[in-house]
Amino acid sequence: MKKKNILFVHLPSLSVKYIVESMKTKSTQEVNLSFPLGILYLSSYLRASCGAVGRVAMLDYPLYVRQGISKYESIEDFILKEAQKHIDFKPDIIAFSLMFSASHQFFKIAAQTLKSLYPNSISVVGGIHATNISDFLLDQNCADYVIRGEGEEAFSKMVELLAQNLPIDLEGVYSKASHSLPVRDKMTGFIQDLDSLPFPDWSLLEMDNYLLSDQRRYTDKILDKRMATLITTRGCPYRCSFCSAHTVHGRVMRYRSIEDIIEEIKTLYERYGVNIFVPFDDLFTAKKERALSLLRNIKALNIPRMEVQFPNALHVNTLDNDILDLMIECGVKVFNLAIETGTEYMQKKINKHCDLNKARMIIDYCRKKGMMVRCNFILGFPGETKEMMSESTRYMKTIRPDWYNLYMATPLIGTEMYDQFVEKGYIVDCEDTWNQALVQNRAFDTDEISAVDLKRFIDRTNIELNFLNNNNYLEGKFDRATLLFYDIVKHYPFQIFSYYGLYLSYRGKKDYAGADGFLKKMEDVIVSDHRAAELYNKYNDLFPENIINRIGRFV
Repeated sequence: MKKKNILFVHLPSLSVKYIVESMKTKSTQEVNLSFPLGILYLSSYLRASCGAVGRVAMLDYPLYVRQGISKYESIEDFILKEAQKHIDFKPDIIAFSLMFSASHQFFKIAAQTLKSLYPNSISVVGGIHATNISDFLLDQNCADYVIRGEGEEAFSKMVELLAQNLPIDLEGVYSKASHSLPVRDKMTGFIQDLDSLPFPDWSLLEMDNYLLSDQRRYTDKILDKRMATLITTRGCPYRCSFCSAHTVHGRVMRYRSIEDIIEEIKTLYERYGVNIFVPFDDLFTAKKERALSLLRNIKALNIPRMEVQFPNALHVNTLDNDILDLMIECGVKVFNLAIETGTEYMQKKINKHCDLNKARMIIDYCRKKGMMVRCNFILGFPGETKEMMSESTRYMKTIRPDWYNLYMATPLIGTEMYDQFVEKGYIVDCEDTWNQALVQNRAFDTDEISAVDLKRFIDRTNIELNFLNNNNYLEGKFDRATLLFYDIVKHYPFQIFSYYGLYLSYRGKKDYAGADGFLKKMEDVIVSDHRAAELYNKYNDLFPENIINRIGRFV
């Protein structure tokens, strides 16, 4: 039996268009580095259970994009040269993790480019997006095999069979040669005992680049914070119309034991000095008593300067003061609360069923306790009128979080919402639709609102709520407002309303010289950066008259 060399490929969740624009303008792209847990679990399970594994490595294209792509002439050039730079062996199997629709176009180019570099390799693809377009991927020869659903067991068995030159006949594993299309209705079985999975294979990562990523750090400027993501459950019983995670992990909750989770946290701390832990579950708080027990055990570790953050994994209906108090004791300073819509009607239509009154009380309770609360809202659902969106924004103004994350309703294949948009004739079930699945832009109109008007509505709501009327400086919390706006300026230096937010914050602190400095900085950025100028020309009517008189109405 000849051992097989495995090359995993981590894809950026950025459109090819934006990456190419960055190449042309010699600018950097904001890339949120988060552990590719799917790949890391595949690798660790493979190493532990498969005797046919040779060398294993990963091409980490999100990291390479973040490190700079200005020296490359094309996407193909970038993909090829980074592979030649980082990989010193010939892989027998190239395994792609295609999680998101936004990665679809990059995947197709990468699959073709890497096949030209390693012509004798076998290509395999899995992940949420791949699971939902498996028939297309096979029909278009994008990969030799597609694994639908959870891939650890299937991929390990597949490598064993390939090493023995035996035919691949496994549940949820498909090839064009051996299976008829379509295949959307059959998947691998769910792994019931999550403790049977080894810890993720962190050796595949350039760990410092991930641990020191500050994308979710809104609490302080301390440099000895090291952040890692982990999962404590799989599955989610909710049926939100816009979510496709259930197509891989199902709707029945499966739980890791508390002992196993604690051991992973201890390992991350002892091996890498991690002290910020970010659960990446679909639903962390499905069982109250389990959540409380886990939080108590995390607290008992007494890791110095420990924090836990929740960018997702929380549902309003599963939270109460007992859980929130324990979160705070575990060092939770920041969490995102996904409310999605501020109307009772749309809550029912999207199957979210979030208790809006409870959400308001939770936000008020957490902010009084000193936590930073960011709330997610989506606008432009199927059938959502402008009046409903306005009602949703009126609700937003009553809950007073630190920040509102506003998104467009994006039709992701595998979701009920995708099917609704197809049935209404707004989109076509095809590759172009997947390539355009971006949460800040969409390429189709509906009877209720055009894409242009929806974008304008969201942008103006964002500016009015987050920048011009941020709850922190309305409440006199100027240091917290300053922290928020500094973070945005750092990552989006063209966002002129951030400078205006800093101007208002410094005026609130009676630092008038500092405030004027930020106003001058805003003027300079408008002159020097076309993106800032475009933003100003579109939305300068939202500024007070004295600001417009100082800068002018058009630049």
